Amino acid sequence: MTRKLACFAAFWAVFASAAGARAYEPSGEKYPDADAPLGLLPTPPDALIDPNMARSWGTLPARPFIATMFDFGVVYFRPRVSFGYGRPFTSWIGVDLNAIVQSSGLGAYTGLRVELPHLNFRAGPRYFRSFTHTYLAPEESYQRIDLERAYGKPAHVVTWESELDLSASLGPGDVLLRGSLSYVTDVPKGMRVFEETLHVIVEPPWVFRLRLAYGFTFGEHSQHSIGPAVDFLDVITRDDSKTVRVGPLLRMQLSRRVEVRGSFLLTVAGPDDIGLTGGDFTELGVRYRWASE
Repeated sequence: MTRKLACFAAFWAVFASAAGARAYEPSGEKYPDADAPLGLLPTPPDALIDPNMARSWGTLPARPFIATMFDFGVVYFRPRVSFGYGRPFTSWIGVDLNAIVQSSGLGAYTGLRVELPHLNFRAGPRYFRSFTHTYLAPEESYQRIDLERAYGKPAHVVTWESELDLSASLGPGDVLLRGSLSYVTDVPKGMRVFEETLHVIVEPPWVFRLRLAYGFTFGEHSQHSIGPAVDFLDVITRDDSKTVRVGPLLRMQLSRRVEVRGSFLLTVAGPDDIGLTGGDFTELGVRYRWASE
């Protein structure tokens, strides 16, 4: 009798332990390495960004969380803190707080973000103070020397911006559509300003931007991508201000936390001739992500 009770107790102990383990795993799945930490770099047999692994952010239950994202590279540093509810970097709603540090000036952004698979929306104000660029008197077009000539106090602007990203798998890669509408304020009446994030000379207030990109995916888990992108910008209140940029985008996923990113879009048509300053070289560096469990 004692032996039977002991066997019965052992059986229930094992059953309870297994049930407790399954409570943290997706239904019908079993991941023996679910307790292993996310590493800085991948280690075999690490599946990198495979969403079916319990170590990824996408498989844990929805919950309140704090997440961080650090972008640092050639002449820029952009840390971001997010407070949200859901699955970090996967499906969530919350608030972003960003500091912007780059060679041309300092700024900050805060706003609402809604992120879902294949959809990312954000909206909020961004403040930026330039180190050298000043407000500009209206001209038909501008040269690089006009932009770099400092003849007044450094410009500072507040841009209210909404942006929507849509993506979908198509053929051997992914297609991305990005649209944004910006409202530029805090510019003296009758003056223009170089918007340091959009990289265009703006006559306030409205700027529309549309990007179409295609990334060919590669790697064992299709975690990397490279492909062409086209940007179209229109400063709505400035005559003949349509700008077109073309170039490649690069993403290299080294682990779930670490990603190498690059954008190299050159201006091929536009009202101004301001050189590389008017292109989109806003990313050439590394992104690091972290989120609470």
